[in-house]
This record gives sequence, C-alpha cells and structure tokens, in this order.
Amino acid sequence: MKNIFKAILLLAMLTLLSACGHKVEVPPAHYGKIMTKDGYREGVVGTSKFRLDSCMAYCDKLVLLNVSDQAYIETMDIFIPQDKLKLRVAVRVNLTVERKGAETLFDSLPPQSQGESEYVSSIGRDVAYKTYAQQIILTETREYLSKFNIAHISSSLDKVNSDLRVILSKSLQARTPFSVRYVGITNIEYPGIITEAQENAAKRREEIQQEEARLEVSQIQLNRQLQEAQLQRKIDVEKAEADAEADRARAIAITPAVIRLRELEIQMVLANKWDGVQPKVVTDKGLLLNVADQTK
Repeated sequence: MKNIFKAILLLAMLTLLSACGHKVEVPPAHYGKIMTKDGYREGVVGTSKFRLDSCMAYCDKLVLLNVSDQAYIETMDIFIPQDKLKLRVAVRVNLTVERKGAETLFDSLPPQSQGESEYVSSIGRDVAYKTYAQQIILTETREYLSKFNIAHISSSLDKVNSDLRVILSKSLQARTPFSVRYVGITNIEYPGIITEAQENAAKRREEIQQEEARLEVSQIQLNRQLQEAQLQRKIDVEKAEADAEADRARAIAITPAVIRLRELEIQMVLANKWDGVQPKVVTDKGLLLNVADQTK
C-alpha cells in the first residue's frame, strides 16, 4: 500500500507540473504570437516574459518575428541603353516591420522551430525579405536607373538617391509588410572603358598643368631677360649720348687760335730739344747736304 500511495503521489505531482505552462519570452525588437491547436490567437505580444497556458495533450507555442531595423544590400548589373554599357551598383535598404506588417507575415509565412525549445518557433526575417521585398528593390532600381546615362548618374548622385528613395519607399510600403527607413546607392562600379577614359583625361590634365607651369617659368625667364636687355640698351644709349655730348664740347672748344697755340707749343718743345746739329738730306746726286744749305 505504501508503494502504491507513493506512485499515486508522484503521478499527481507530474500531472500538476505538466499543467503549469512553459515559460517563454518575447525579446526586444520582436513581436510574438501565440499558436494554439486552432491557429493563432488574436493580437500580437510585445516584449515580455510569461507562461503559456497549461496543457495536457496539445501545448501552445510562441511564434516570434524580428521587427528590428535591418539593412539589406543588393548588388546588381544594370544595362544603360543610352551608353550601351553595364553599370554595377550596390543599393542599401533599411527596413523595419510595423504591427500591421507583422500580422501579415504571421498569417503568410510558416514558422520554423528553434532548436533550444520545442515551445518557441520563429518566422525567418530573411525569408520574409526575399519573399516580399527583394525583387521589388531589384526591379524598381533597374527600371529607374536605366532611364539615364552614366554621366548623369555620376554627376547627379544626390538627386538620383533622393528620387530612388521616394520610388522604393512608396512601392515597398504599398506592396510589402515592410516600412522603409533608408534607401541609397552605396557604391558604383563604372565600366572599364569609362574608368580608363577618366584616367587618361586625368593624365592629360596633369600633363597640361605641368606644361603650363613650364611655360610660366619660361615666360618669367624671358621677361627677366627682356627687362635686362631693355635696361642694357638704356645704359648704352645714355653712354652714347654722353660721349656725343663730350665730342660736341671738344669740337666747340678747338678753334683756329687754339690750333695755332698748339702748333707753337710743339715748335717750342722741338726747339728746346735741338742739339745744334743741322739735319742732313741726301741729294739726287748722292751728296749729303745740310737742310739749311738746301733751303738757301
């Protein structure tokens, strides 16, 4: 009897424990929904900790949905008809899920079990994104950017980003459970032919700048040489004018009286130097005669 009583007591305790619901948690930035044997219970559950209803045969489950802001980057090749070239762009889209969108996802996507608990499962956020948003982002971005040429996209990137943000926000919010926080082109890879052309243009600009710098140096040197030559010519002209003025002064100063005076001075010098010997000359007959006798 004693063993039977213990067995009954143990069975009662197990029954009592099984009747107490399991502890579950809805973490921050998540929504939860209770799944019963008859489907989801009305309403969503925000961040909280609670116990599921007690159960015997079939137990309720908590289904979680991550509704936090998440960023997705889509890289795509876009054919630009005006340039007949392909442009590779990366578009970043930040998405969140509001309560209304969460209800849609709970109703549309099957939950996946989480390994740590048989009473908690979740709807994959990436599954939701790929199901609803990914193709819209790819299609709308290609359609919009293909209207322009590459030069316009490059030179008006702020305007392109603004317009693309409006287009994707309107389309995603109208056609998906997601709300848009941000849309923008984060990277552009231009075709090799354009990149090469830009590099060649940059080289040409650099060569032109270097040539202009050399020309500027040459002009400075030539200007300096010109200034030096002009200064030298001025010096030469001033010197020539000074010499001419001196010549004119000397010409004015030499009169016949001055010349006669100079002749007399020369004769005086010669007379002072005479040694008394008459100079001699040779006649045509070979005779040596004094100059004085010759003049008689």
